Amino acid sequence: MSPARAQVESIATVTPVLSPVGLWRTAAASAGSVAGANTLTLRINSGAIQDIPFLTDNRLNSFPSPVSVTTEWTLGAVASTVDLVGYFPSASAALSGPAYDIASSRVSGRMITGTAITFTPFDGRAVGGVGTPGATLHLFRQPILAQVNGMGTRTDDLELQLDLRGVPKLPSGTYRGTLTLRAVAY
Repeated sequence: MSPARAQVESIATVTPVLSPVGLWRTAAASAGSVAGANTLTLRINSGAIQDIPFLTDNRLNSFPSPVSVTTEWTLGAVASTVDLVGYFPSASAALSGPAYDIASSRVSGRMITGTAITFTPFDGRAVGGVGTPGATLHLFRQPILAQVNGMGTRTDDLELQLDLRGVPKLPSGTYRGTLTLRAVAY
């Protein structure tokens, strides 16, 4: 066992993206019609800080608990989709330590209620203009029909793994990174 630590922190500390529906909200609010406003919110219920106290070299290392995420929306007829996207700021350094960076392709996520139903690396392209090329994972797509589910909510669990198979023994230290989650409506 390596004395190295891995930590993914500050998950979803940024405001969820609302595009282009966000423009509607401004228009509806300025017209004085709050009821016609469109909203999209993302809340981390638990697991915002993930920590693996001891990594095992040349193995898959699972983070101890899932990240519980609730997405809530009130959308008009123009929005037809809500996507949840997870991404790291860099494909080459999802987690950085004192002398080594761990690529985003070494971190995998699984959301069995979403599109990534098996562990899938964060190595994809941006979705709906959100994400970092080569460091993104599309987590779910929720079709929206205004008359049916224009107002809704869903709660999903994101499980995370760190794949150290084939990686040289990590230098001792703490490895940190930030995974951003964003909901997008369009």
